[in-house]
Amino acid sequence: MVCPSEDYFVQMMESTWQVPEKEDSSDVTQVVNMLLQEVRARVLELARNSPQLLQKVFNDFDLNGSGHLTIDEMTSMIAKLKIAVDRRNVYPFFKLIDRNNSGGIEFNEFEAYILGGN
Repeated sequence: MVCPSEDYFVQMMESTWQVPEKEDSSDVTQVVNMLLQEVRARVLELARNSPQLLQKVFNDFDLNGSGHLTIDEMTSMIAKLKIAVDRRNVYPFFKLIDRNNSGGIEFNEFEAYILGGN
């Protein structure tokens, strides 16, 4: 019997958990930076550059009405914005916006990211 290689195991876990093994690799960093710019631009377009409309946009993406965006809601948001990205690259993106590490993106974090540009 042939045992799968360590590389195969890593690929399988990345696929299952949708998280890259090395989040700080240059490939992941490049994709996350692109994602940061694209999401910001498209959300600002939806909100018509209005801070008042930004809350409505956030609420539209908060599918369960919990007051914060989950990783699944963020993935759904990216898809609705018609941005093509591997799901495993959404997690590092999500972590950058979730500054308080609560596991959800509250409106103040979303607003700071969209309007603050960082």
